[in-house]
Amino acid sequence: MWTERLAAAARQYRDGTLSIVEASGYPSSVRCTVELDDVHQVIRFPALPPSASHWRGPACLLFHRHDARLENQYQLLIRGRLVEDHEIVTFLPSAFVTANGSRDMDRMPHAGAPLQLLRFMLLGRRQARAYLRRRKKPWPAVDFKPMLAVLRELKRSNAT
Repeated sequence: MWTERLAAAARQYRDGTLSIVEASGYPSSVRCTVELDDVHQVIRFPALPPSASHWRGPACLLFHRHDARLENQYQLLIRGRLVEDHEIVTFLPSAFVTANGSRDMDRMPHAGAPLQLLRFMLLGRRQARAYLRRRKKPWPAVDFKPMLAVLRELKRSNAT
């Protein structure tokens, strides 16, 4: 599904990471530049790396950027399929996904905005619950004892 606002956001990135899962079950990724075509609602690659020239099928494009202080973070993932169109590899998007859950902006929550961070954490919990529900899995139990033991050891070593 093409999303005009997120397609415009994707144009703000210099390049992205194209990823697939190979037949062996292992992921493969390459950095590449993209051209978004609003008219045909597809993404093309001006110069796809040779290692990816044979890729077809389900794939995703990940875009990420931030400033020199690792702040002002932006992230956008586009899911879709790689197909061959007149001997040219083309990406057909099926979903634009932001880490913040927004349908119109790719900016990540800012550490200086507690409300944004709270919404982001709640979104993560909600998505994790939905993921586990779809797979009929229980929420995993976490054994905190090893983590607490490390914290105690760090506290002891800092005290001496």
